[in-house]
Amino acid sequence: MEKYKFIKKIEQLINSQDVATLQTMSPFMKWVPKKIQNKIISQSAQKNPYMGFVVEPYSVFLCYEIKDLEQAKALIPDNFSLIKTKIFTEDEPKYYMIFTCFNVHSSAFWGTRLEVNIIAENKETGLLSWLIIDYDTNTLSYDKKNGLMESNAEKALVTTDFEGNIIVDIKNSLKKRSLIFDCQMSNSKLEKLDQRLWLEGNLSVGYGKEISLNSSDVFSLKFDPKEVEKGFNIPLEQVNIVKNTWYEGLIDTEPTMAVYFPYAQHYLSDSPGHFSLPKNELEMVKQVKELDLDHLPLYSSASIRKMFVVGIAMNFFVFVTLIILLFLK
Repeated sequence: MEKYKFIKKIEQLINSQDVATLQTMSPFMKWVPKKIQNKIISQSAQKNPYMGFVVEPYSVFLCYEIKDLEQAKALIPDNFSLIKTKIFTEDEPKYYMIFTCFNVHSSAFWGTRLEVNIIAENKETGLLSWLIIDYDTNTLSYDKKNGLMESNAEKALVTTDFEGNIIVDIKNSLKKRSLIFDCQMSNSKLEKLDQRLWLEGNLSVGYGKEISLNSSDVFSLKFDPKEVEKGFNIPLEQVNIVKNTWYEGLIDTEPTMAVYFPYAQHYLSDSPGHFSLPKNELEMVKQVKELDLDHLPLYSSASIRKMFVVGIAMNFFVFVTLIILLFLK
């Protein structure tokens, strides 16, 4: 069973009770200023440098060619530049926006996510990078602009049926955007994925200009390279896009490629504020081998509990202040 040691450790890092605690506390975080949230989260990474992150089976990726390059450039931080990439090894390189739809359980949240990514190159490191421009989710999330945030999607569904369809229905009414589609998995071909995109890109994951506050910070994932060696290429005639109202005019109306993975992918993710930054596959594999998995600290919600206390205190202070002002009138 030694071959499963890494996978088992990733799962062990994910504690459903901790995730539930974080979810329960999250409504009170809005009372804590974002700068304080970011500082506490970053400090906690010193004790908890890694998180378990498991993408569950049947994650699906819709790859759209970018039409408006100037608009796309405005969405990424200044330290990145747009770069053409391939999805599979035999493809023609294109500028891509990729819609990633998946169910996930991790050390910090558990639910469904849609992440909208632009593929770019880090000007400082030269690494191809997945930049999460924005996202919708039915569970907890965190970024520099919004801090710790509750669900922002009233509908978030990624599932399969008995006929071999992947079904996605994700809607955010507040921002007036939705992605609804289904795709048939039969006749899909298992093909080799472009390793610069799927492997190197997972070593350098960042956020878009707005939600990162124009930061060039990136986090890395550690994993078995075979996780992203191959993927299933879904014939486009089997992809039925019902609605996609994200960034209309920026991308083509129909995807160029669609990819899915029928198995769980186990990643060891940098915690927010920790940057392991391997430069290539060999360095990432070396970092994994050097990890003392038996003594790797479990992710703790202690920092969030600290913010919870701060949030309650600030809430109470505001309440008392308003009462005093009311009586002084």
